Order: sequence, then C-alpha cells, then structure tokens
Amino acid sequence: MEGMAKSTRRTFLTVSAAAAAAPLVVGEAAQAKPAAGVREILREIDPRRIEAIIRRLVAFGTRHTLSSQDDPVRGIGAARDWIFAEMQRYAAGTPMTVELQSFIQPVSPRVPEPTRITNVIATLPGSVSPERIYVVTGHYDSRVTDVMNATADAPGADDDASGVAVVMELARVFAKSRIRPEATVVFAAVAGEEQGLYGSDHMAQV
Repeated sequence: MEGMAKSTRRTFLTVSAAAAAAPLVVGEAAQAKPAAGVREILREIDPRRIEAIIRRLVAFGTRHTLSSQDDPVRGIGAARDWIFAEMQRYAAGTPMTVELQSFIQPVSPRVPEPTRITNVIATLPGSVSPERIYVVTGHYDSRVTDVMNATADAPGADDDASGVAVVMELARVFAKSRIRPEATVVFAAVAGEEQGLYGSDHMAQV
C-alpha cells in the first residue's frame, strides 16, 4: 500500500521479508551491488529473535489500547516501554534515532475517555536521499473479541506481535549493518490500531 504526504514522500510497506528488502538501495560508499546488499541484510535476519520478541509481547498479558499505561509488567504501557528500550539498544552507537510519538486521542466510539496513544519510532537516515522515506510498520496493541474489553488476556501473537517482531528485527539488522540505504527507513511500532487506526493516522500526519 502506498501513501503520499504533502511534504515528504512516504511508501508504506507490508511487513514481510520481501517487502523489508524493497527499500534497500545500497549507497556508493558501501561499494557493493544492490542485490548483494539485500542478500547480506536478509542473511542477518534471525527467526529465533523474531520468535523471542513475539513471546515477550505475548507475556504482557494484554496490550489493549485502554489497558494500563503504568503497570510495569502488564498492559500496553509495559509493552511500549519494552519496545522503546529494545529499539534504543539496537540504535546505540549507530545513526538510528528512537523516539516515543505520543498524542491524546479524544473520545470516540471505541475510546470512552481521552487516552494517550504512543507510537515507537526508530529512524535510520538515508545516506543519499534522506527526504525519500520508507516506513516499515506493525501495531503492538491487541484485543479480544469484545473490542472494549481492556482487562482480559489478549496475547495477540499473530495480530500483531508477529508484525512488530519483524519490524524490530529489521531495525536491529539495519542499524548494525555496514550497508546504509540511500533513502531514510522508519521502523514503527504503532498503537491504537484496534480502536480505529489512530496511531497510524497520527504518524501519517506528522
């Protein structure tokens, strides 16, 4: 799926190994052919790390948007803080930056009171055309059948801990790679998806 912002060019990519390779255009400094660079990136992806991330996200019990923001072990706040810490660890000593992108979502049909929603954004600046931006994203919130039930266990392994796990593993691999993409790559774990795509909508507007 592709979308264009007014001030920047952004391409939103489905999270998969093939899509993850798509934004890689090897800069001249790497002195490598693009195909070779893509293969090198793909070789570094570790399925065991992806599985471990999924299991860790599931262990938060629920990641419902309306669940606890300040419980250190359960709820969306605990998941947010863990994702942020991991992304910071990946970025340490690299050009990648990591930020929390928070906003207050007003009352809506699936948000009964004003609620803070936070995206975790890791950005790897492009080496040649940083104004050209590719976004690799997954949502870290989860739900049960009742979308308003913020207390029941909602492990969300497939929807969408698996997507976030791939986003995080790609952030790790790209951050430590000697190969820098020509375009900027943004690795985003967004929230509020199950309540109305709020995190993604906010990210697209800023």
